[in-house]
Amino acid sequence: MRTLLSFLRRHWRKVTILVLLVAAGIVYAASPLAREKTHAAWHAALAWAGIGGESVDTDNVFWCPMHPQIKSKKENAVCPICNMALVELEGGIVEAPQHLTLTAQQVQQAGVVTQPVMRRKLYREIDTTGRIDYDERRYAGISSWVTGKSRIDKLHVSFTGETVEKGELIAEIYSPQLISAQEEFVIAVKAAREREGRTTGRSSFGLDPEAIVSSARQKLLYQGMTTEQVDQLAERQQIWDRIPVHAPISGTVIERHVQEGQYVNEGDWLFHLADLSHLWLFVDIFEDELSLVEVGTPVELSVSSQRGQTFSGTVSYIEPKVRRLTRTAPVRIDVDNRDGKLLPGMFARARLRHQYSSLLAIPENAVLWSGQRAVVMIKNGEGTFLPREVQLGRKWLYSNDSGATGNSTLGFGNDRVRYHEVLADLTPGEEVVTAGAFLLNAESQFQNVLAKMLPPESQRATLKQVVGEPIAQRIRRVLDAYFQLSKTLAADDLDAVPAQMATLSESTSALAIIASESDTDALKADATRFHELVARLSAESPKDAVDARTRFGRISHELTKLLEAHGGKTLFGHDLYQFECGMAKVGYERWLWWSPEIHNPYMGQRMLKCGTRLDALEP
Repeated sequence: MRTLLSFLRRHWRKVTILVLLVAAGIVYAASPLAREKTHAAWHAALAWAGIGGESVDTDNVFWCPMHPQIKSKKENAVCPICNMALVELEGGIVEAPQHLTLTAQQVQQAGVVTQPVMRRKLYREIDTTGRIDYDERRYAGISSWVTGKSRIDKLHVSFTGETVEKGELIAEIYSPQLISAQEEFVIAVKAAREREGRTTGRSSFGLDPEAIVSSARQKLLYQGMTTEQVDQLAERQQIWDRIPVHAPISGTVIERHVQEGQYVNEGDWLFHLADLSHLWLFVDIFEDELSLVEVGTPVELSVSSQRGQTFSGTVSYIEPKVRRLTRTAPVRIDVDNRDGKLLPGMFARARLRHQYSSLLAIPENAVLWSGQRAVVMIKNGEGTFLPREVQLGRKWLYSNDSGATGNSTLGFGNDRVRYHEVLADLTPGEEVVTAGAFLLNAESQFQNVLAKMLPPESQRATLKQVVGEPIAQRIRRVLDAYFQLSKTLAADDLDAVPAQMATLSESTSALAIIASESDTDALKADATRFHELVARLSAESPKDAVDARTRFGRISHELTKLLEAHGGKTLFGHDLYQFECGMAKVGYERWLWWSPEIHNPYMGQRMLKCGTRLDALEP
C-alpha cells in the first residue's frame, strides 16, 4: 500500500492524464452527441490542415466517393469517416455536387434509358368481373291461355335447345272450352250476317248483334288465339279442333316444360325462348370509379372457354344506387354474340376505358417514391442526372399508342406501359430516366445530391394551400373530434362514446357545409358522404364495445379516404400518423393518431401498445 502511494506521489501528473483519457473514451463510446462533436472537431482539424474544404483548385485532388465532402491534396490519404483510400478526381476542382455524373460505360452498365416528357392521349382502365345473362328484351315465355284444363295434343319442338324462327309452329293444344268458345263465336257471326238485311239492327231481345260478335271475339283472344286465327275462323266458319301455338320471337328453346299428351291449366308455362345472338353482362363498379363510366362506354371482355379472343360490348345501363355493403353499383353491358361463343351463366372479365384527350405524363417506371414524395431523375447533359420532386395527378393510366388490343388476349395491363399525370415541376421536352433509375437511386452520390437538391419538408405545400383556409380549419376540427373518440375507446370509457360521436357528427356537418361552397365537386361529394356516414352511425348508442369499435373502424376507413384525396398527406408524418393492429377483430385494423405513440382504440387497456406504424397514408 505504501509502495502504491509513493508511486502516485511521484507520477501524479501522468496518472491524472491517463484517468482523463480513459474517462473521455468511455463518454465518447456511450454518447452519440460526444461522438458527433468529436467528428466535427476532427473535420475542422482536417480543413485547417488542407485536407477538407468546399473547393480546392489544384491539378491533383483526391476525394472519397462515399463521402464527397472529404478531399485532400495528399495522394495516400484515407477518408476519416469510412477509412477508404481517397481516389483522384479528374479536373482538380472539387465542388459540392449538384448532380450525378456517370461515364458512358457506367450509363451502359446501369441500363439507363431516358424518354422525353410529352403530352399523350391516355385512358384510365377498370378491370372487373361479371356474369353473362339473357337479354330480357329478347327473352319470351309462352304459357297456356286457355280457360280450364287443356291437352298438349301435338309438340313440334323435339328437344330443349332447338332453334326456332318467329311465327314458327311449336305446339298444338286441344281444349273443349276453347271449342265451345269458337262455336259461340261462329253462331254470333252467322246471326249478325242474317240480320244485316233487316231494318233494325237489334235482336228480339234488344241486343246488338255486333256487340255479341265483339264479346265472343274478345273471349277467344283472351284464351290465346291470335287475331289472324279469329279472323280466319270468322271467314271460314270452321272450328279449330287444335289451336296452334307459334313462337313469338326467333331464338333458342331454353326450357320445355311440357310433354306431348300432358294436361295443363290456364297460366302453366309451356316454353321459354331466348335470342342468344345478343346478351347482357352484369358487372359491379366501385363508387370511386363510377365517374369514369357512362352509358355508351366501350367494353372488352373475355371468358376462360375462349382463350385468346376478346368480345366487344357497350355500357347500356348504370343502376342509380350504390349497394351499402359492397359500395358498388351494378352496371349492365350489351354484348354482341352473333357467333354464339358466349353462353348465359358464364363468368367474364371485363375492361372498361375512360379516355383523356391530352395529358402531360411520364412512365410509372420514371417515378421514385421517397416516402410521400415522388422524385424523377432528369437528364441534365451527357452522363449527368439531376433529381427533382414532381407533383403527380391521376395515376396508372395507359397510352392509346402502347399497343393494339384488337382481338388479342385480354392482358389487363400486364405487358403495357402505364403512365402518371404530371401536374407541375416538369415541362415538355425534358428527358426523364425510365430504366435504371433505381440503380441511380442506389448510388451513394444520389443520397447526397437528393439531400441538397430537394426542398426540405418545411417548404412543402400545407393543408391550407391545398384546400384553402376555411376547409383546412374544418378538417382539423374533424380530426380533433376523431382523436378524442379514439382516446375514449383506448381508455375503455364506453359511456363517453355517444357524446364523442355526436361531437364528431357536428364537426363533419360543418365540414360538409363549407365544402358545399367549394369549386371542387369531388370534395363536395366526399365531405357530404362522410358526414352522412358519421351521422348515421352516431344516431343510436353502440350496443357494446365491439359495436362501438366497429363503428370507429368504419369512420377511420372513410376518414382516411377523405384525407388521402384532399390534402391529408400534407399532415402525414408530423400532425397525423397511421397505425395498424392485426389483433383487431372488428373488421377494421387501421386508425389515425396525432403522435407517433401507439394508443390502440381497438384493443383498449388490454393491449394498449399493440400496433405497427405505417409509412404511407392508406385506407
